[in-house]
Amino acid sequence: MRLSRNELLFVALGAVLGAAVAYAVKAGVVARDGALPPFAIVLLGLGLVELLAGYAAGRSPGTLVGMPARFLAFVIGVCVLLLGERYV
Repeated sequence: MRLSRNELLFVALGAVLGAAVAYAVKAGVVARDGALPPFAIVLLGLGLVELLAGYAAGRSPGTLVGMPARFLAFVIGVCVLLLGERYV
């Protein structure tokens, strides 16, 4: 499977979003055991970014990025989140 430029940017954004949420957890802004767990924040952030990018590009939501790239971005974002919580 070959990813397009948009999909690679989305996967990289997942990693950046995971790092940002990990920093927020370490700083105490986001509770680990709160009502909205950190991995859900990563998932909601990816969805929001995809909606905004689709709106800015003038395309319908869900057509910029394929499902394998969405899954990969979420997995990488959560992995960076877990590693960031542990080592940052």
